Amino acid sequence: MKNYIENNIARFVHILRHLGIQVSILETLTSLQALVLVDIMNRDHVKMALSATLVKNHDQQVIFNQSFDSFFVAPEVKIKQNQEWKERQEEGLRLLEDAETDLAYKGETLDLTEEEMLYYAKLPEEEKRKIRDYLKASSAPDDRYDRFKPTLESQVRGSLRYWKQRLGEESTEYYPLHDPGVDDPALVSIVDELQEDSSILYEDMKRIGQQDLPKVTNILKHLSRKLATMISRRYKQSKKAVKLDLRRSIKANVRYGGIIFKLQYKQKRVQKPRILLFCDVSGSMSRYAAFVIQFIYGLSAVVKNIESFIFAEELEYVSSFFNERHSFEDTMVRLIGKSRTWGKGTNMGNALSALREKYPLLLTSDTVVIILSDTKTLDIDYAEEELTKLKRSVKDIIWLNTLPQSEWDNLASVQKYKRLSKMYECYTLAHLEKVIRKQFL
Repeated sequence: MKNYIENNIARFVHILRHLGIQVSILETLTSLQALVLVDIMNRDHVKMALSATLVKNHDQQVIFNQSFDSFFVAPEVKIKQNQEWKERQEEGLRLLEDAETDLAYKGETLDLTEEEMLYYAKLPEEEKRKIRDYLKASSAPDDRYDRFKPTLESQVRGSLRYWKQRLGEESTEYYPLHDPGVDDPALVSIVDELQEDSSILYEDMKRIGQQDLPKVTNILKHLSRKLATMISRRYKQSKKAVKLDLRRSIKANVRYGGIIFKLQYKQKRVQKPRILLFCDVSGSMSRYAAFVIQFIYGLSAVVKNIESFIFAEELEYVSSFFNERHSFEDTMVRLIGKSRTWGKGTNMGNALSALREKYPLLLTSDTVVIILSDTKTLDIDYAEEELTKLKRSVKDIIWLNTLPQSEWDNLASVQKYKRLSKMYECYTLAHLEKVIRKQFL
């Protein structure tokens, strides 16, 4: 492809789409028209023109800035990107060949995906040796080979899933070797930098270290602002030409015999959500609870109608701690110091019963209840009964489950509570951001 500006813009738009920014053909053409109006030799002018025509919100702006700075670079940087991509591809092919040799049974390679093969290749050597030893120790008569091989493949997949969960999904890089969607050195370079900047998003919250807390605080503030400005589907009257309100337009022009001289408009109404947080602070959950309470702390600064509760063996109302507007560190010290239940065992049934009986006025048809818990509790049937009663009183129940979804099938509590709520996997900040985006925005 020749190095024309049109070709480069088309390639840049392809990269933005791959990174999650929706860009239409019309917007692409508009960006080319905008470039005609600026000094094409001025990098800042080009960046502003493309940003104005391709970016819709603040979240996309971060990705756009990183993508622009990594894509529109000097020729020598392009050469370096191409060389690194070529080396990455060669390394991937070598690792794939090694994995196919190791993951074989009676000389026949197991039926595993390319991703599974590459994940195996990047495991610690000790873990790879255990899988190889397992395959060598396995044997079956030739007449049972066809039936035994799928079982063997399933065992290996299970082992790989275990290590993927234990080491974290972001612990190894994986780029498909034959996927044209990512067969672009510039794209891989951008993805690498974006992942490096946001690696904390994918860390299990209970393993986030003290040195990363300032970065976590900024992320949580950002998430709380996004939720606070949630846009509802309802509309309000507007003097700006946002969306035509046909009903009001017809009514306003009755005096003119039905001929519409004056148009009435409407726009989306910014609606602050009515939220009730129900947060498990038992011994196994306290680390997660601290981060979610920090999220609610940021949210409380801009949303007044939010109520917060913590529970373990019993229920405690904690909204007053956030209303006093001390620093988050001081708030948590005071909250934990005065709490009678923090770090104890879990009795969700008692806590839900106390919520219904003591605070019925908070449970309305407009209330969204957010439960943070791993579902583990004494007397799961009693908790199920109380959750059923709660569901009848509120608009919705969103459950943030800190257990990996791969463990859900083995827990009766999860199966019971999942029927009564919208349950999401949530043990990283990335999970929390996804829930906010999917459920509220």
